[in-house]
Amino acid sequence: MTAARVRKCVKCGTGLVKSEGCNRMWCRCGSYMCYLCREPISGYNHFCQHARSPGAPCRHCRKCSLWTDPTQDDERIIQEIQKEGEKELNKKNAETSGKRVGPPPEPVVVAKRPRAALPPQAVRAPLLVPPRVILPHRQPLPPAPYVPPLLHLPPLNYHPPLNQVNNNPNNIDINMPMHYGPPPRYYRHL
Repeated sequence: MTAARVRKCVKCGTGLVKSEGCNRMWCRCGSYMCYLCREPISGYNHFCQHARSPGAPCRHCRKCSLWTDPTQDDERIIQEIQKEGEKELNKKNAETSGKRVGPPPEPVVVAKRPRAALPPQAVRAPLLVPPRVILPHRQPLPPAPYVPPLLHLPPLNYHPPLNQVNNNPNNIDINMPMHYGPPPRYYRHL
């Protein structure tokens, strides 16, 4: 059954095994082949170019998929080889039906991921309609009366804000170390 995992190069016959990556297999002799159908290829035109969900078959064409899981591919091929062997065995021995070829099938366990709790923003609050209190209808207030500006007050004195930055260039110390970066490599004389 391990021979099902090995692909033979179509040019030189070297055995190739895919552990990860795409289905475009490259041999040391320089030839390329498809891992799924084992046919020689030259570029990526052999593979499906349609957008689709990962792992889902294409709805538009029957070309090979560029990215597949090698363990699933190998298991599928091993099952096909087992079915072919069972058919041949059943043809040879018509009286003994129901014999299997290969190891006993492993029970298929569908691994269910535990459902993660919803994030707090996705949790919906229960639909509770609070009881309404019927209040008497309020009348809008009348507009406020006109109040003339007070002209007899003098204007406030204008005090500009104090300038906190020292704008006198004579008081700036150029050789003062900076709080970031490397120190200067030279001394600047005042």
